[in-house]
Amino acid sequence: MASDLCRDPGLPVDNPTPSYWQQPANTTFSSNSKSPPAQAVGRDIVIIGSGITAASVAWHLLTQSPELNVTIVEARGVCSGATGRNGGRINATAVQDFDKYTKIFGRDHAMQIVRFELAHWREMWELVRSIGPELIEKSEYRYISALLAVFEDDQLNELRRMLISFETSFPDVRNKWRIVEKQEMRTTYGIGNAVGGLLGMAGAAWPYRMVTGIFEHLKNKFPSRFWIHENAPVFTVRRDDSQTPPYTLGTAYGAIRAKHVIHCTEGHTAHLVPKLGGILVPRRGQMTVQNPGKDFPKHKLQSWSFYMQGVFDYSTANAKTGEIFIGGGEPENRKYSAGVSSDAENELGALAHLDGVLPTALGIQNWGSDQIGKPRVKAAWTGIMGFSLDHAPFVGPLPEALLDRPLGTSDSREWISAGYGGYGMVNAFLCGKALAMMVLGKNDQVDLPRPYFLTEQRAGALLKELKRVQGSNEEHIRALL
Repeated sequence: MASDLCRDPGLPVDNPTPSYWQQPANTTFSSNSKSPPAQAVGRDIVIIGSGITAASVAWHLLTQSPELNVTIVEARGVCSGATGRNGGRINATAVQDFDKYTKIFGRDHAMQIVRFELAHWREMWELVRSIGPELIEKSEYRYISALLAVFEDDQLNELRRMLISFETSFPDVRNKWRIVEKQEMRTTYGIGNAVGGLLGMAGAAWPYRMVTGIFEHLKNKFPSRFWIHENAPVFTVRRDDSQTPPYTLGTAYGAIRAKHVIHCTEGHTAHLVPKLGGILVPRRGQMTVQNPGKDFPKHKLQSWSFYMQGVFDYSTANAKTGEIFIGGGEPENRKYSAGVSSDAENELGALAHLDGVLPTALGIQNWGSDQIGKPRVKAAWTGIMGFSLDHAPFVGPLPEALLDRPLGTSDSREWISAGYGGYGMVNAFLCGKALAMMVLGKNDQVDLPRPYFLTEQRAGALLKELKRVQGSNEEHIRALL
């Protein structure tokens, strides 16, 4: 008997919780959705999904090839999924990730992953800057410091150990992260109840505005080669080698024919690739926007996280308004949200935690009373992430073992980039770039950590692991974590 985590995630629901990031909505692409998207006309590339991964794939395909045409189809509004619902941080938790991935993949591969994550802020900055100052301003793309606060001595000692190991392997970034002691946490950063923490570098952005801005630029620069259609869910993908091009996508507007199909749908991927059920598992995460208390140390904190009794929270203060974007609120076992693919509801337990965590962690002396006439929680919404069974994203051509339709050939096939485990902002952009280079056959330009490549061998190992854990929800969740 398969666990609940193997069930079909379905299409994105049509009544999601309203994400604060997506207000006001970008209406640039709505006119494209009033007519069938290239019905019965062959397309070179069709990308399913419209988040940061799809934006990166489309950007690199169009700028690297003067002939290819690219069509994006999105079940709901453009960038309405995980990217348009995340925490807004471009934060590589490098010290902790090096420790975690060393245990899973070994030191050399862990170093590859951390270098890859750290490259994202600069790579995305270069793209945003190339589009122009208007997008920089609109997306609020910026460099920030990020502080992890812990509340138990054992946790602080673990951070000390991790930092020593990290600096030994990464001498070029020595002193970019440092331990913050209890007194400094109180006096400098205003987190009164923490025993210490880890301070490092990160980035932040308004993700929805950034991604829709990239798509607007592509639409204007490549009007005859780039199309994007929202409210166009894909119901089926079929391959028939007797027709050219061989792929047919059944959509709400009719059929689209394509040479290549690229899946950038994160936690919903298993709906169109059923054999990924239980291997790429959705998980619902909770986000809020909160008005700071009257005594909140506005100029001391830019981005911070709390790790408290097995619950992890992450937050960023908006540089313009001072509003606090904070998410998390869920115990480590994630038993309530693992396997959930609907963002139509809030995670009530997580939301209740987030409602009270700021004054609890900072101390009432650093929070004060709530602002008169303003609710503490201004907005709340959820988003769907994708977690892989072997703890690394899936990037590359879909192997035969994971398909229930013909495999395709080197010049016409299905591809995937998904499974970022909640850390898409430090994985998705360069995974998308690497995938675009694979599609173009420029394998010498593919820069990707070795564990991320989706091969037949890896697919076989994943199916074997799924068989081991799928009879028990608890065992399945433990394997995912």
